[in-house]
Amino acid sequence: MRRTARISALTAGAGVLACGATAAVAAGFSGGGHGTEVSAVAGRTVLASSPSDLQKKVDAARPGDTVLLRDGTYALAKPVAITGRAGTKQARITVGAQHTGKVVLTGTAGITLSRSPNVTVAGFVFHTREAPGVPADSPGVRFTRNTFRLAEPASKNNWVSVEADDVRIDRNTFAHKRSQGVFLQINGPGKTMAQRTRVSANLFTDHGFGGSNGGECIRLGYGDKGAVPAHAVIEGNLLDRANGDVEGISVKSSNNVVRYNTIRSSKGWIVLRFSNDSQVYGNDLFGTSGIRFYGRGHDIHTNYVEGGVTVGGGTSDPNAYWPADHVRFTHNTVLGQVTSDHSGGGKAHDLAFADNIVRAAKAPAVKLNVVKSSFAGNLFFAPATGAPGVPGSGYRFADPKLKLSGGLQHLVKGSPAVNAAKSAFPGTGTDIDGQPATGTADIGADELSALPVARVPLTSANVGPSAS
Repeated sequence: MRRTARISALTAGAGVLACGATAAVAAGFSGGGHGTEVSAVAGRTVLASSPSDLQKKVDAARPGDTVLLRDGTYALAKPVAITGRAGTKQARITVGAQHTGKVVLTGTAGITLSRSPNVTVAGFVFHTREAPGVPADSPGVRFTRNTFRLAEPASKNNWVSVEADDVRIDRNTFAHKRSQGVFLQINGPGKTMAQRTRVSANLFTDHGFGGSNGGECIRLGYGDKGAVPAHAVIEGNLLDRANGDVEGISVKSSNNVVRYNTIRSSKGWIVLRFSNDSQVYGNDLFGTSGIRFYGRGHDIHTNYVEGGVTVGGGTSDPNAYWPADHVRFTHNTVLGQVTSDHSGGGKAHDLAFADNIVRAAKAPAVKLNVVKSSFAGNLFFAPATGAPGVPGSGYRFADPKLKLSGGLQHLVKGSPAVNAAKSAFPGTGTDIDGQPATGTADIGADELSALPVARVPLTSANVGPSAS
């Protein structure tokens, strides 16, 4: 189906479902998320009648086992502790709800993990004071199809925190945060970063912290770990009303991928805050949301951006901001201004800016302060011509002739962008809709094409516990 195509590639090989407490293992996703994930190698499936009974059955769980809590609402005065329960990659241990969304946990405690690799926590609704976290001694943990809407304190607090390697956070809902802190923090012990975290098909919604800083939806690392590779993938998530911080997805580690996400009705941007060698592509950013980047070696392409783009200039303090350096910014459609942030006195270096459409409601469309930039094949449009700080060639001013369809401003016949790019679409060779170029590629993120649309902007139907 067209509306699920944006995340269809994320589900391949992701696991299997049981549609009830005693269901047999099925070979692949089914049922629209109305059951609980179990292992690819079937063990025992047992049903617990209370939190204390759940604890007893968890303590006895072996690789391949599935332990489900009967539908209902339970107040936890002490945590359900998953301790020393080691699954394997082929025979995971699953602790979950009898039916997704039908087990509501309240109270001061929650679910904790310790020394428990390859465990899946699935299908719960967390209204608890505390959220579960993944310590470094529990690699391979997966949180899937849970709802996090915590009874959080008024003081600063983070919700789900990841310290271990090879963790998956998928098809969850994170909703209604008012205190300072983040929905999802990915970090690592000491000076290291958690490796290969995968965050996909989640809904992050209604972050309403009213302060000036510290309310991100996803924070990938910390400032002191910016140069540490994490190899994380943040893909196919929907951020809606991400208004706790101007950084909706804040990347503070290196060698990461941020792709195919949608941000709606949010002041939060995708920000490569402290990062090197990361990729940002295929994202749909609506309203005032945009992209801001600092650091070296990024590849930013094929994004649809309504809010604008900021090229980071950096400061003399290496712990404050890094100047953008050797960044490729290509085949993006930006419906806002592209400007430099050089308030700290620094300047970006070696920006390759090619085959982008920049259409702005006020002039100038592009205003940069970059040392040694290269421009090629760009199309700018604003109430007045002129691009301060930009080389004298590598762009032209003309109406790109865009028309709203399928939720995005697409090219129409007669656009000067058609068949005019200097380079092919990067990466997979497809545009923002997942369509390949026919002949010479078009300028911007869109290819004028009669081929089927393979990707569309995400809505709440594509993410969260009921996502396919």
